[in-house]
This record gives sequence, C-alpha cells and structure tokens, in this order.
Amino acid sequence: MLAKLKFTPFESEVLESILWQVEGLRIGRVTKRVTTRILRATIRRIRPRVIACSVAAHEDTAEIDHAIPVHVLCNRILSTPDLNRKTLKKILHEWLVAVELTRSEHREVLKKCRLTSRMPHDWDGVDPLVRYVAAGISLRCLDERVNQSVDATATMP
Repeated sequence: MLAKLKFTPFESEVLESILWQVEGLRIGRVTKRVTTRILRATIRRIRPRVIACSVAAHEDTAEIDHAIPVHVLCNRILSTPDLNRKTLKKILHEWLVAVELTRSEHREVLKKCRLTSRMPHDWDGVDPLVRYVAAGISLRCLDERVNQSVDATATMP
C-alpha cells in the first residue's frame, strides 16, 4: 500500500491551480502549448520525494534530478481523462519523484545517453528509475515502494 502523500497548504493551492489550468485547456480557453508551459512551472513548486540516490553521490555534493522529466509528467496529466484532485494526487505521488546524483552523472552521463529530458523509448510507464539504469548509473533505493533491484546497472548505449 502506498504511503499517503501529504501536501503543504501551499502545495494544495498548487494542485488547484493545476486542475484549473487543465480545465481551461479542455474548454478551449488556452492552448496546449501555454498550458504545458504553465504546468511545468507550477509543478516545480511542489517538492518531489527523493526515492533513490546514486551510489557515488555524497549528501553534501548531490544534485537533485526529477526521475521522470517534468514535461513527461505534464503530458501524463494532460492525457488523463476526467482529471480530478484525487487522480492528480495519485499521479504526483507516483511520478513526481527525484533522485540524488553526482554533478557528473546529472549533467554528463545522462546527456551522453540522451536521457537528460526524456525517458527511454521502451519505458513501461511504471519504473521511475529506468533512465538511470539505462545510463549505467548505480542507485541505492530509499523508498520502499520501488521494489525493483536498482543496484545492478546496464551498460551505456
């Protein structure tokens, strides 16, 4: 069972803003491009849960990376039929997660693998850590929800 996601009062207002923006798109008040840009900025106001860290990262030098890029999360939200607060909270709980990486892993390794802002083409939509495995970054899982073995790494393509 998933732990209940708790939002601060500010984050709860952000949820309402997201729902309002999506409704505006659905009724034709704004374009998808504008909605996506606003959602990306709005979602960044909610602190992601850190679910894993690189084996090489040290707490004082680690950089935070969204495990699922924000624009991918936006597309998921916009493609959800009949989006409501409960569904939005579930999507954010499952997809708004982060990983601590070294600066090199975050800025060089993911870039070299062309995974800085996208998920692998064969992503199943479930495992949020697949980008790092595909890039050969070894992780330690910090969240009991992620039950995959993430200590093994794949070779870089």
